[in-house]
Amino acid sequence: MQLVRRILIAALALAALPAFAETVQLRRPGNATIITFEYITLDENTIMVKRMDTDAVLSYQWDDLDLDWVRKNNPKVWAERELLLSEAKTEKKMTKKEAEVDPFAQEVTATDTKSLLAILSISLQDGLKGINLAQNKIEIVCSEFQLEETQFWAGYDDLKRASKISGKNEPAPKAEPAAEEPKEKTGKLLSPKARAAAARTKARSAENQAAEAAAKRDFEAEVRPFNTLGYLRTLAEGGTKGKPIWMMLRRSTADREAMKAIFDKYAKMAGDLAEKPEAKASKSELVVLKKALENCAESIGKVTRENAAVEARLQTDCRALLTFVLR
Repeated sequence: MQLVRRILIAALALAALPAFAETVQLRRPGNATIITFEYITLDENTIMVKRMDTDAVLSYQWDDLDLDWVRKNNPKVWAERELLLSEAKTEKKMTKKEAEVDPFAQEVTATDTKSLLAILSISLQDGLKGINLAQNKIEIVCSEFQLEETQFWAGYDDLKRASKISGKNEPAPKAEPAAEEPKEKTGKLLSPKARAAAARTKARSAENQAAEAAAKRDFEAEVRPFNTLGYLRTLAEGGTKGKPIWMMLRRSTADREAMKAIFDKYAKMAGDLAEKPEAKASKSELVVLKKALENCAESIGKVTRENAAVEARLQTDCRALLTFVLR
């Protein structure tokens, strides 16, 4: 009965499509394939689309798609979904017949080093959430890593910029002009110790608190402003700029696991491709790429809150992998 109802809905939706149907681009996390469909309809759990090359009508669970990609590349469709999220409906599954014609059923395959790096680059842009500030008190974490809170938020913004697809790190906004030195009610200047305490209180209660509140809202709303490429760039740079990112990475278990899964997956792909006869010309390059990915996977797997010895090793590994990804 439910199948018949869905077929009727699809038929009605197709009949109502205008001459120039609206299109939507979809992809899945960890799968570099990007497919353009004709958009039909959606609810808060699924989106119904039609393949461009056939008459096959498909339904996809939102949870199975790269939501960050959909939001950035299909603003109209995303806005429509947001309006429907207020009402909860039962989750729907793709039927067996639909699965048989699902273009995502077979993942895109690489034929040489260039195509492998192309799909690796897309996977490196999968969204990551960063540190959970509801479970990690920022003052305590900064104290543990001997880091000024303002330095942490500067690094937080640096990681956002490094995670952008364009790859261009925009300059950080200039600091606001220094405020007039605080005075006591009598009009006298405060002592150096009191002035320093007042400055810390002001910084924590204004810019830093606002930044923390915004970061918490993003985390709770499943916004994913970071990605593996951003981590690679900032960790490879190291130094003072990389210190806040090390702090985040040690406290972001989910990010570390997601990054390691990507490195492991593409290391295997590089190894398998290197063994194929048609890849003979680029075998040596594929072997080097495989080793770079394996090194990153091994190093990222050793990162913990307690282990600081891995920093230099991972920085070197990130630089080696970036020579492939950003060339």
